[in-house]
Amino acid sequence: MEELNSPTAEPALPTTPEARAAYIKAAQTKPDLDALRRLFAAELKAHPALPEALAPYHAQSTSSVVSMYASAKAAAFIKGPYLAQQAGAHFIEVREAAAHDLWEIQQKKLFDLQCRWRAEEITLPGLRHSEEFRQWEKYVDHCPWLPPVTADEVALYEAYLRSDHYEPNQNWAWQDYSRFRRTAEVGDHDPDDDDEAEAAADDDGYEAATNRAYRRLPAWYQYHNEATGQNLLLTLPDVRGEKEAYYIGLTEADKEEKLAAQRARGDMAASLPWHPLIVHRDDLTPYFRQFEEAADLPRLLRWYAASRQDERRRHGYLFEARHWMEKALEDQAAPWPIAAHADWRQALMAAGMRAWGHQLAGVLTDVWQEQEQNRALGLPVTGPKTYGTRPPFAEVNWAEEETYHPKFILRGRELAGEPRDFSF
Repeated sequence: MEELNSPTAEPALPTTPEARAAYIKAAQTKPDLDALRRLFAAELKAHPALPEALAPYHAQSTSSVVSMYASAKAAAFIKGPYLAQQAGAHFIEVREAAAHDLWEIQQKKLFDLQCRWRAEEITLPGLRHSEEFRQWEKYVDHCPWLPPVTADEVALYEAYLRSDHYEPNQNWAWQDYSRFRRTAEVGDHDPDDDDEAEAAADDDGYEAATNRAYRRLPAWYQYHNEATGQNLLLTLPDVRGEKEAYYIGLTEADKEEKLAAQRARGDMAASLPWHPLIVHRDDLTPYFRQFEEAADLPRLLRWYAASRQDERRRHGYLFEARHWMEKALEDQAAPWPIAAHADWRQALMAAGMRAWGHQLAGVLTDVWQEQEQNRALGLPVTGPKTYGTRPPFAEVNWAEEETYHPKFILRGRELAGEPRDFSF
């Protein structure tokens, strides 16, 4: 009679400290929860203190106690290292974010200087034109006109982080004076802004709300103004801006005159409009229909529709609610209040942002002191948060970085019969 194959024997348990360490490492790497359970159960059964510990209890408790103990210990060995690493990563994330956000203090100082410089209340060494504030925005950690952050400024920023006014850094264009001033004058809804048209198809108002937030003065600026009584800085006359606009206007008028002459000669190339895809690139379906093969089109359109749906999912209130729940609320040691709101997603977002602000506030002073100590010792300090690539400050050729704005000013100076410089 043919014998049945015997069950595969369980691997032998280690008998030396070296073999035990290797056994545990292999089980953690695989991971193999059962292997660790067997090891820890065997070790507990062999522990000399176990009989005495279980003596006061029913004899049949022993197997359950050993099993539960070994399972809990095995789970800790499998999940613990990763979870501990995650906790450490969150600790570092909060401190790094606080170090980045301290530079908002310097951005506000720079913006205040810009308001006063535009009003011609002050001069700033080496500054040539208003667009240079946008360049210093990217390199605020190298700006020569800003005094170091003080303890009082850190205390005010900490109060802001703990306040209901706190809004996490949204990659604001910190020195976009023209946009902030226009919003202050005409309100959040700018009829001349292309973003308004693009947000019209927004189902739940998320895109429109985001666009309005970018147009407004950053939340930290508003909080600082209220706390320090500097609300009137943005209302100072933009004397310098008006002078620059005059010269830019001369250049634009000259350009339009030359284009009109070209059109009169039948040369329309320079007067043609930009392709609408460049400005409104939200839906490429019409262009796919125009250029793709008919046989391939249905599949492409299905995939493209799915891709657009996924993109919208990643940029709406639901995505933001999940983001802030994972980023801040999951790490709250104690219950955290959630204010009433008609939209539960926005309620979660607001609660998560406030929790994050409090987490930053809890480490802010320590981080600032650490940064100041590093600076005093000549050690690296954490700079402002950057988006995209930012060449090292020493390698930046500011003339090459200039937009049309200063170039049009210089051309306007020439057209006015004045020196080609910024001394006006």
